[in-house]
Amino acid sequence: MPKIVDHDERRDHIADAATKVIAREGFERLTMRQIAAEAGYTHGAIARYFPTKESLLTASFVRLHVQANGRILTEVAGKRGLDALEQMCREILPFGELGPKYARVVIAFWDHASQDTRVTQIHRENNSRWRDQFRRFLVEAREDGELGEHVDIDTAVGEVASRNAGWQMVSVLLPEVAGDERIEAGLQALLAELRGRTPEEPGRARS
Repeated sequence: MPKIVDHDERRDHIADAATKVIAREGFERLTMRQIAAEAGYTHGAIARYFPTKESLLTASFVRLHVQANGRILTEVAGKRGLDALEQMCREILPFGELGPKYARVVIAFWDHASQDTRVTQIHRENNSRWRDQFRRFLVEAREDGELGEHVDIDTAVGEVASRNAGWQMVSVLLPEVAGDERIEAGLQALLAELRGRTPEEPGRARS
């Protein structure tokens, strides 16, 4: 009886292998042979699913996004407002050992997306969903009296998105100024701004 192949599972496995290689070697040095070795498949098996390096990069980015969404869903369960927003940012920001490595995949994808309108649309759809979540949490924060009166929600959505993206770039290009302590300070400063306080004022600390 022929073996039944789960093609979705195989695609995910190859995308995960691509993520590891890009994080380790960088996208420019990525080869199909490296992916095949990492995934444990033949070159032909990889090409069947992903005929180009660019298609592997896109799959790797989407896979990271899906995994982040799963973590976000878990971490914000039962939370709302700025508490939920903070937890979501923690899953996006490049904390820890793996954060900067995964950021290399994200930045390579951004560069690719800037040159391919089809890929740009993939990024736009994923980014729009995150911005919608930011907006929902900020609206909840306003309803709960957490937001400073000066905060414009449309502006705040853009600021949250920009800071999350900015730390991705800094963690790769200037890692010496993007350790966990610096990123944490930046996150707390953003939350303080949204509350209308300075980070040193009482009431800032997380519960």
